[in-house]
Parts: sequence; structure tokens; C-alpha cells
Amino acid sequence: MHSIGADLPKQTIRLHVVDQARRKVAAETLACNDLRGIAAWLTRFRPFQLVVEATASYEWFVQLIEPLAERVVLAHPGKRRVIAESTRKSDKLDAKVLAEFLAADMIPPAHRPTPRQRQHRRLMRHRYYLGKRLTAVKNRLRRILMDYNADFPDLFSQRTRREQKYLPPKVSAADRFVLEQLWREYDLYREQIDEVTKALREFAKGL
Repeated sequence: MHSIGADLPKQTIRLHVVDQARRKVAAETLACNDLRGIAAWLTRFRPFQLVVEATASYEWFVQLIEPLAERVVLAHPGKRRVIAESTRKSDKLDAKVLAEFLAADMIPPAHRPTPRQRQHRRLMRHRYYLGKRLTAVKNRLRRILMDYNADFPDLFSQRTRREQKYLPPKVSAADRFVLEQLWREYDLYREQIDEVTKALREFAKGL
């Protein structure tokens, strides 16, 4: 059975094929958007097993080749690098090295989350991102208001917004412009956080 290593940069995929003796059989670089070309090229080497590093962009590729491969292995990037350095004196994780290590059964596998786990993780990460953006906006608002001695503990309460205490009375035109934009950005992130929180609750109902 052939062993194939796949290296996934952003726009192209590099593939390297070795036989059971770890001798090179073929190598190719294809565009990531050429799905038919990738599948057709890999089909030439069936039966095969394939390894790809468990990076952020591997899922589409694994879904494409799972029906073709006898086995698909996700290589753990951190553990894989330790082995590469100890055996080859290099941390270059290219398709050739991956293929050779797969043929020798030396690939430390990584966990592949289920589709549902990936969806939940996506929602959680997005909520975390929005929270960080909201905190950044709040810090910028407070920094400008401090120049007018207008920062106070309940600055972001509903009462403060309702009574329009969030803009100093003698603020400069430039600062007023920036503050008004920041408050709109604050409202947007609050709304988006509420939406993703609702989406997470709905998602949990499907458990």
C-alpha cells in the first residue's frame, strides 16, 4: 500500500507518495481549489493511506479524500516536530517527511473532533472573539472619558445610556465624533454577543 504525505499551505497542496520501502513513487503540487484534480491524482495510487497535519485548514481536505483512502491519519503538529528533529535534525514538516514517517508507522495521531464538536467550538470561539472586541471598545471609551473626568463605575449600565450620561457636556467635536462611533460599535458587539449566546443555547438543545 502506498503512503502519501500532504502538506497544506494556503493556496496549494503538496503531495508526496512513497511505497512500503519508503521509496519515492511520485510527487505533485496542486491548487487547493482543484478538488477534482486532487481526487483524480490520488486515485492513481489506490490503495493508499494518507497523513496530513492537524492544522486549522485540514477538514475540507480530509472530507474530500476519506472516500478514497484506506486510512487517513491526522498528525499532531507538536509531537510530530519532536520526532522530526530527533531523527532528521530538522523541523521541516513537508509532504515527503510525512509520507516517510507514515510508511514507518511513526506518526503521532491527533484527535479529530466530530462535526458537532467543531460547530460548538466555532460558536464558542466567535463569542470569545466578540468579547475581546467589546472589551477593547470599552477600554477606548473609558480612556477618552477620563480626559473629561467623565468615567464612572456604571458607565455601561442601561440607566446611563437611557439618561444619556455617556457623553461629557463639554466634549470637543473630534472626541464627540470618536465617542459616538465607539458607542455604536459597543452596541453592535453587545447585540452580536446576545445573538451568539442565543445560538449556543439553541445548539445545546440538540444534545
